Amino acid sequence: MKNSDRFLRAFSSIERFLRLKVNSDSYHTFYQLVDKTSTSSAVIKSFKNDLKEYADLRNAIVHERSDEHTIAEPNDRAVEDIEKIASAITNPPRVIPKFQTSVTSLKQKASIGDAVRLMLEHSFSQIPIFDNDVFSELLTANTITRWLGVSVLEDIFSLKETQIEKVLEFTEYRENHKFIGRNTTIFEVLEDFQLFGERGRKLDALLITDSGKQTEKIIGIITVSDLPTILQLIN
Repeated sequence: MKNSDRFLRAFSSIERFLRLKVNSDSYHTFYQLVDKTSTSSAVIKSFKNDLKEYADLRNAIVHERSDEHTIAEPNDRAVEDIEKIASAITNPPRVIPKFQTSVTSLKQKASIGDAVRLMLEHSFSQIPIFDNDVFSELLTANTITRWLGVSVLEDIFSLKETQIEKVLEFTEYRENHKFIGRNTTIFEVLEDFQLFGERGRKLDALLITDSGKQTEKIIGIITVSDLPTILQLIN
């Protein structure tokens, strides 16, 4: 199959997907479809500029055809790139099963010493905390450091006797996490981290449940340390 045929096939699959997504008629141009869907789709948004550039190349290929002979033949790199984009758009990688894991958690009444021990043993930077089997807050290393700083100044503290709920009072930002569903795409994950950063806030963890509800069992967790893996999946 010629490069031009491969390119047009991938481009057509993208265009069909966009039209179905917005229930569009043929009067919407490809540029308009991209602009419209990129406002609600992290996947489309991430490829917005590339899609418009490839739309121009597609027009050149189609308009310069003569008797089934293509004058503008895309190179291998362009073909491979648009095929990759088509795959990402029509079947984007999702957080499950990649980030599915048994998530360690603790109760509010547990000692902060237990949390510190688990963090050290497993190289955690955060642990979900529950109150009567209901998610309460996300305990982070930053929160422990803030509590420890005040406690050292007072010269009275005990890792064994201090309960986690007391340490949580030193949380700097309580909205330091977000719940997402198992079908969340990797592109949406990356967008969440970017949006928190734009607001000047740190997203310590994305907590994965079946449908993104806080009341559901946590089946996975994504932290800043997972960003290299996420970028690798995208690229």
